[in-house]
Amino acid sequence: MKINNVPVLFIKAFSAADINTIMKFVRQAATFYTGTGNRILFIDTPITPATVEAVENLKSENFQVVFRDHHGIEGNPSNNREKRVVEATAKLHQLLGADCHITVRRLHPACSTLVSTGEFADAVAIIADPDADGLTAAMKAAGVSYPGLDDDAAKLDGEPQSQVTGTPLSQLLAKGMAVLPSYDSSKPKEREVTQQKLFTDWLKAACGNESAMKRLEKCTVVYDAATKVSQTLAHTAVNIAPGVVLVDVVDKPLFDPGTLNALIEQDPQCRIIVLKKSLGPIAALHGIQYSLSVAKAYQDSVNLQELIPAHAKSNPEIGIISNVSFLLHTSEDVWKTEVLPRLKSPGNTP
Repeated sequence: MKINNVPVLFIKAFSAADINTIMKFVRQAATFYTGTGNRILFIDTPITPATVEAVENLKSENFQVVFRDHHGIEGNPSNNREKRVVEATAKLHQLLGADCHITVRRLHPACSTLVSTGEFADAVAIIADPDADGLTAAMKAAGVSYPGLDDDAAKLDGEPQSQVTGTPLSQLLAKGMAVLPSYDSSKPKEREVTQQKLFTDWLKAACGNESAMKRLEKCTVVYDAATKVSQTLAHTAVNIAPGVVLVDVVDKPLFDPGTLNALIEQDPQCRIIVLKKSLGPIAALHGIQYSLSVAKAYQDSVNLQELIPAHAKSNPEIGIISNVSFLLHTSEDVWKTEVLPRLKSPGNTP
């Protein structure tokens, strides 16, 4: 989509296909660019080998790449995945020098705080993470902002239950994101198309478009129904290990994860919430997906990445998505062979 006439691609780069998508997007944007600069902004994008390769390729084509992100590793890496992030971070610093600013969430809970309003209004293109934090950061970078955007962005990029506590405008985005259809391999474009419409309407609403605001308000009806489903699902939760609660949401109606998590976390003994799902990027490849999250009260002491082998890579094709310590998504095979045994092993829980 375009934000203030700046082409923006929302993508997570994990594969060669993702690299090709980024390259084609930037090349096409460059053919229509009428400015005098050559800057490409990467913001809120996961620090993966594919991201590094895309940056290298763009540099080789004489683009000035600027990298801003808050997914850096604080302190010493605790596993191989974090080591790879540190290595990729070092590579980006080596490639970009002063044009690379990678920090941590503790200092910058939202990536919008890493740019000033309109700082990249003359960019050839912006590459951003396909979530609310990526959207708000790209908006601000391109020159679209509003009072309180940074605070809203921090809430939108936080725990599900806190995402709906921002300004009324922010709440509309959070509720729309909460009821996006999960990725379904039988309808591979459904989620992407729905999310693109949501992002477009929210951008227009932020600029004062009343028709877009009304369309967003209709999403709240869907959201309210989803919260009721969450209340029903909360009653089906079962304890599968000390402090670990599982909810089977396979083939269940649309629900709001934030509401479900908040209800389960009312139990002070709950440290980890597990959702068994039939939809999602891993489910699309492996049939079933287990999505784990750490209860907010335990996020400083529980690291879900300790539940998978130290050498494991974050890649949906191998059944693992792990970018932060408090979230983990796995296939059923990884769940049964790696995660569940570690959860049940005395003294070996994260």
